[in-house]
Amino acid sequence: MTESQILNLFSDFVKIQSVSTDKNRFSEIEKAVSFLKNFLLSLGFSVKILEKEKAPPLILATLIKDEKAKTIGIYGHYDVQPEDPVSEWETAPFLLTEKEGKFFGRGVADNKGHIVENLFAIKSLIEEKKLKNNVVFILEGEEEVGSVHFEDYVKEAKDVLSKVDVFYLTDTGMHQKNVPQIFYGLRGIIYFELIVKIGKRDLHSGVYGNRVYNPINVLADLIAKIKDIKTGKILIPKFYEKVRKIEKDELLLLKKTLKSNEEEKKEAGVFGLTEIEGFSSLSSKIFPSFDCHGIISGFIGEGQKTVIPKEAKVKFSFRLVEYQDSKEIEAQVFDFVKKNLPKEVKWDLKCLSKSAPFYTDVKNEWVKKTASILKDVFGNEVILNRSGGSIPAAEILQRLYKKPIILTGFTLPDDNIHAPNENFDSEMFFLGIKALERIYSF
Repeated sequence: MTESQILNLFSDFVKIQSVSTDKNRFSEIEKAVSFLKNFLLSLGFSVKILEKEKAPPLILATLIKDEKAKTIGIYGHYDVQPEDPVSEWETAPFLLTEKEGKFFGRGVADNKGHIVENLFAIKSLIEEKKLKNNVVFILEGEEEVGSVHFEDYVKEAKDVLSKVDVFYLTDTGMHQKNVPQIFYGLRGIIYFELIVKIGKRDLHSGVYGNRVYNPINVLADLIAKIKDIKTGKILIPKFYEKVRKIEKDELLLLKKTLKSNEEEKKEAGVFGLTEIEGFSSLSSKIFPSFDCHGIISGFIGEGQKTVIPKEAKVKFSFRLVEYQDSKEIEAQVFDFVKKNLPKEVKWDLKCLSKSAPFYTDVKNEWVKKTASILKDVFGNEVILNRSGGSIPAAEILQRLYKKPIILTGFTLPDDNIHAPNENFDSEMFFLGIKALERIYSF
């Protein structure tokens, strides 16, 4: 196995535009499935493709070395975020490009790079006859759109997945270069789309201003009522009712993860930061959050057009923490929207996806062994952390199969996932392969 072999596969994988949210690129999803299937078959895996109509398939690949041996489950997702805005990319989004010690391209960090690392770690162990454990790959194609069908898929695979002893999800990153992390908590997410309509056509703002509702103004008013940007608190009644209180021992553990405001501003590339109740960088990990992701309405072209649009659309989501129930939150949001929109407008609120928060115990042999190997490979103690992001598969696999979940990964904080110029530090990429080889062979 050579570095060029790894990079050739990585490059071919990145070229596939497997954007799960774009229905017009479903053929690219199919191409990614075929690509991964063929590689897994070449390694000696038996491969099963689980499919549902118009949904990205789940790849289930199994390699049994010894029925009495441990079975390791390896999760990844082959779908990626859209590449827009393309104008902000410094390299072609779907062309693997190496420069200044980093690999650039859509999906290199989230999550194709980690899939490639896992594939070549297993390939190396097979070739060197060091693979003693059984291996099951679980590769999904809709993580970026909420893993809508993942639970149904893995229930179908119960005969295989019930035999797994531990699940490794390499879909997170490092605290900083050569400082690895294992995550024990993730926030859940519930994603909405709201359309507000005021009539059948656009109107002249001079003729009708002050006389009709402007749907953009209506949405702006609603958004302002959902969250107080000064305190960071969500204002929906009973929203925080079930939020788990973080105990002192966990706060002490999380102190090791703290970064200065200047570090965070530099990593995020922003002019300023906010926080909740003085918790600085923990605000995005231990508290729920509300964010708008896009508003579509009216005239946004060059120059002027004095129009009151007939409708406006907003996409927004809530990140949830442990003990919050997404079904209850969904009901609260619907009730809040109904009570806070004018009766004279028509509206349609849809919940596009939801996933539960993830929280797990780190006091088990798999965490200890993994942390020991990561320390040895990278030369630093492993930080136990929690993330504000969401990976639905973590909660689903833990709930259904009651086995340890190890969440780790090798990208750096400036990896630009979900944004232009997504990247993966090349040194961490190759060290990650070495670390995974050792982890899967113990």
